[in-house]
Parts: sequence; structure tokens; C-alpha cells
Amino acid sequence: MTGDTVQPRSRMFHVGGRPMRTWNCHVGCFFECTYCNARRLATTRLKHSPRYKDGFSPHMVREEFGRRFKPGDFVFVGYMGDICFASRPIIIDICRIIQEQSAVNFLFCSKNPSIYGHWNLHWPENIYLGSTIETNRDYKLTRAPAPFYRYLAMRALDHPKKFLSIEPICDFDLDVMLSWITEINPQIIEVGADNYHNGLPEPPWDKVNHLLSSLRECIPTVIEKVGLHRLARQ
Repeated sequence: MTGDTVQPRSRMFHVGGRPMRTWNCHVGCFFECTYCNARRLATTRLKHSPRYKDGFSPHMVREEFGRRFKPGDFVFVGYMGDICFASRPIIIDICRIIQEQSAVNFLFCSKNPSIYGHWNLHWPENIYLGSTIETNRDYKLTRAPAPFYRYLAMRALDHPKKFLSIEPICDFDLDVMLSWITEINPQIIEVGADNYHNGLPEPPWDKVNHLLSSLRECIPTVIEKVGLHRLARQ
């Protein structure tokens, strides 16, 4: 079973007109985000799969290391978890495979982006390093570092290809979010809503729309996820 066969369709997005692919060579996470559909999937629908026999505990999936992708693909590495729980040797192995596929773009996206500096690696040119910052406020929805610390780590990250996920978007302070994003200077941002009915503190649509309009003026690629416009109907 590959990672691509089990992802909820609404979770995917398109880059350059092509759907994002997933490569679950490392899965699992200990952050226990209240809205995490991956953990819910691993502990229910996929609980009889060998790779989730220990629930959502982080581990390498060696059989995935042989996968290869098509030129032009955009590949989310470790979608079913958080890549920060992988060891440095595993990341080195993953980066070697990434470097061999120079016509493919890969993505690491972690709620602990300070790990990129701790790994102290020379990153392949075809990798985006990213983080999720759902809001500038700390709603205590996760055991991951608070949004402020993710912002600091992403701002300090010296890498030409940065990615930012604002999903599931929670209510935020517009001026603060725009300031953080400008300082982080990502090349790609995707914005999405809570598609799994977790009862999150969502922002009003006019604030989201203002954020999107401002982002389009300064960010090369802004992706609106399927389901985001539900907020306009509330």
C-alpha cells in the first residue's frame, strides 16, 4: 500500500496544474493535534495495515524508499506524520534519494521547523522546507511548538525554497500574520479550512479574503484549498 492510495481527496492540492503526490517513507507523530486526520486514519481505517500496527508511533517505512516519481511532480514527504520525528541518518538517506530525482520537487513540512537547523544538512536544490502555521494565536490544539516559535524558526531558516501551510486556518490577527509571512518569505503558501468538522475557532470570511488578497501581492504562489470557501457561507 502506498501513501497516495489512502489520502482524502480534499486534502490534496495542485502545484503548476498537477496534483500533489505523497511519499510516506516515514510516518507517525507525537504532537497529537486535535484536528489530525492522518492520526485518525492510522488508528481506525488503516489500523490493520502493518505500517500502523503500533498506531501513530513515528517510524521509517523502508519499502517506500524504492519509489520514484515523474519529472515535474511535487511530492509531500511523510504526509502521514511529521518528518521532524525522523532521525538524522534517515533524513540523509531520504535526501540522497531526493537528490537523485532532480526533476522532481519534494516538500518537508513540519510543526517543528527548528529541526531543519538541528539536522545541519546541505539540502538538495529540489526540496522545499516548510511548516504549518494555522494562526498567530496559541489555541493549545497541539503538543507541537506554539505558532510563534514556528514563525521564529522559519524566519531564521536560510533556504531558497520555503513553503507555508495555513491549514486548518484558525482565527488570527491579520496584521501579525501578514508580518510573520512577509518575514518568512515563502515561495508557496497553501490556505485551507477544517474539512473534518473538528469545531475549530475559525475566522470570518472577510478576514480570510483580506489575507488572501494581501498574500497574492507578495507571494509567488498562493493556493486556496478545496473547502476553503465554506467559510464564506457561514
